[in-house]
Amino acid sequence: MPFNPPLPLAQLRAIQNRHRGPDGKINDADVLALLFEVKRYRSFVLRTKQLSGEFKRPSGVLAPVYDEWWETLVAEPCVAEQEQMIRELLEGPFKPRKGMGPR
Repeated sequence: MPFNPPLPLAQLRAIQNRHRGPDGKINDADVLALLFEVKRYRSFVLRTKQLSGEFKRPSGVLAPVYDEWWETLVAEPCVAEQEQMIRELLEGPFKPRKGMGPR
């Protein structure tokens, strides 16, 4: 049985907000436990992506497994969201230093 597509952060936040009580807290312990588990898995995926440069592609029978793992990893919404956030942070406006003219 195939998995459903992964949920991006916006959809996870929407689920979280639908289960908030009048006091703003999540009152359903099961929903809260599931959301924390999703957060833990997302964190694990991001740490795996950070280390992925150290994982060398094997030769032989494991090569297709590695390729599938890599495709799955880069397709995860949390990885794409983090890479987008990094791009936005690095594309900030160029501020010349004091005394420097434009390039």
